[in-house]
Amino acid sequence: MNVLGLKIRGHDTGAALLAHDRVAAIAEERLNRIKHSPNMFPHLAIEYCLKSLEIEPRELDLIVIDQIDQVPTLKIFHEETEDRFSSVRIEVINHHAAHAANAFFCSPFQEAAIMIYDGSGEKFSTHFGVPATETETLFYGHEHAITEISKSLHVRFGKHFIFTSGIGHLYSFITQYLGFGAYEEGKTMGLAPYGKPTHFNTFPESVWYQERRGSFYCNTNIRYPSTLSAWVRWVKAKIYQGGQFINNSLPKGRSFLLNFASVKKWVLADPRWFPRVSLSRPMRDKKTDLPDEYYTNFAYLVQVILEKILVGWAKRARQITRVKNLCISGGLGLNSVSNKKILDEAGFEDVWIQPACSDTGLALGLALYGYHVILDQPRFWTMNHAYMGRSYAHDECQQAMEKFQSRIHVEQPADIVDATARLLKEGKIIGWFQGGSEYGPRALGHRSMIGNACVPDMKDVMNRRVKHREWWRPFATSVLEEQVTEYFEIDRPSPFMLMVAPVHKDKQAQIPSIVHVDGTCRIQTVNQKDNGIYYDLIKRFHELTGIPLILNTSFNLAGEPIIETPEDALKDFVSTDLDYLVIENFLITKK
Repeated sequence: MNVLGLKIRGHDTGAALLAHDRVAAIAEERLNRIKHSPNMFPHLAIEYCLKSLEIEPRELDLIVIDQIDQVPTLKIFHEETEDRFSSVRIEVINHHAAHAANAFFCSPFQEAAIMIYDGSGEKFSTHFGVPATETETLFYGHEHAITEISKSLHVRFGKHFIFTSGIGHLYSFITQYLGFGAYEEGKTMGLAPYGKPTHFNTFPESVWYQERRGSFYCNTNIRYPSTLSAWVRWVKAKIYQGGQFINNSLPKGRSFLLNFASVKKWVLADPRWFPRVSLSRPMRDKKTDLPDEYYTNFAYLVQVILEKILVGWAKRARQITRVKNLCISGGLGLNSVSNKKILDEAGFEDVWIQPACSDTGLALGLALYGYHVILDQPRFWTMNHAYMGRSYAHDECQQAMEKFQSRIHVEQPADIVDATARLLKEGKIIGWFQGGSEYGPRALGHRSMIGNACVPDMKDVMNRRVKHREWWRPFATSVLEEQVTEYFEIDRPSPFMLMVAPVHKDKQAQIPSIVHVDGTCRIQTVNQKDNGIYYDLIKRFHELTGIPLILNTSFNLAGEPIIETPEDALKDFVSTDLDYLVIENFLITKK
């Protein structure tokens, strides 16, 4: 059975293909080089997957697409593809069901609770005719089937939650209040440890969220003073998200008034569960440097609320399902701090988080749902690593280098691993390109920039010379799996860089450039079977230095997607202050 999964609407469109017990998957942004590719049909991703697994359109058995709003999804698909897939069966499924398939069917578990949470999912009309949007859904997974347990819905008009929302919306709201913009929630997570709980004195937890009838509801009645620059930023953000905000922000005319009247009757006696929260300052502008006391303490506040709500959801999933394993997907699964809290406090023996848990990875969930649920096929695969992209042949790498021959010098060391490890020991910053690209927003050793975590100012040097991002943001590490417990307070592998763990106090001085202000680090464990040459590199570095880990960050410039091709790597190399670039077994320097 050959199944193609397609995310064709919203942000982070892409494609994934299951064929002959093989898997290929990629986000459209990696190929068109447009971050998040909002509402961009994944033409390039479709071709990429078909060519990777050598499948013709006529050989497909099924195409699966997700539904996120009331736009006619099939109409869009047929308009974009014309009659190319006219002989293929097409199914449209729920957005959160695709997330659930992406979590459970990739995991090593035969039975698990499945927890999905994000900013918003599919829109529904209730039996009152009220438009509502899903934000959290619990599922139960067993073998090759998933069953929905419960779903949280919130009244919504256009893009606006009227009375309540899920925690994903609140977290995004505070993220934008901090001046970070859309899709920058990771910055809020990184800023939070610099903050203090002082805002809880003015705004207690009860004004931000409540638990009712087994679900968690967050306050949307939050206001702050507006400035001209804030309005300009808002308009730019809306234009970036697809340019549809003028027509789609709110329903128009009589239908809006009728729906609003229905809403007031529908939500208990009084829909205003929460008091208005009036913040004293406008949205942060670029003139206010971080971390500062006022805005940084809001990052702390919303991170604490997030952790409490997600642990609460996980405990509820445990009570309902009574199973020992938990799978997580949805955009909030990228919050690696809360993931560790869930592991430690929710009562599950093991937790598996999909590395492409945001909409970036939804296409894979769609393909898996089609294969296992719709076509009723047994499971055949576990996602032990995230390298879903195709490899680039020796000739392709050479052709890319020829385009830059006037600006680079290329050599082939007898042992590329040893040569690179020695450069790391010297404190060099290296672009590392190997094999197929990672699926999802984390670089895991195939499209990475790497450095020596022992160098005291390596974080500052990499931020200043290469990444050009805020100085306070932490870097992650890749560590040998067999030695992770020697450096970090974690008792299991973390292969996808989705857990933050405390660094042992007696080790922090050895690896200062990856220790965050609160003494923690986001970690990726590596082993020889799943990580190959990347494991060999860190192993050799360990032999040379006695340190079994290196600093790892994504191979991209600020505001760009992670690189995909050898040519992408070379473009970034010649335009940045990287010291060296490794592409497969080639060692490249600038002339």
